[in-house]
Amino acid sequence: AKGKTEGNVQAKNMAPLDAPKGTLRWKLVRLMTWLDSNVKRSACELLWTLCDGDSTQFVLRTGFGNAIHFLGIRGCVNLPAGVDI
Repeated sequence: AKGKTEGNVQAKNMAPLDAPKGTLRWKLVRLMTWLDSNVKRSACELLWTLCDGDSTQFVLRTGFGNAIHFLGIRGCVNLPAGVDI
């Protein structure tokens, strides 16, 4: 069907805007989705510090999908009821 895409859908701000593969930021963003919660949290905290605690800058540098849970933990966004942190 015309206008329909399957499989490869890329939403705006879901991925970092400019994190070339192999850079330190690219590696830290990958650690944000790691299975070990301590690794995830440490990577997020480091990137949060590098962004000077600015949630807009954090989302631009890490992507909305990667940032939303951490921002919820930080109290920068309201997560829906029933989301366990």
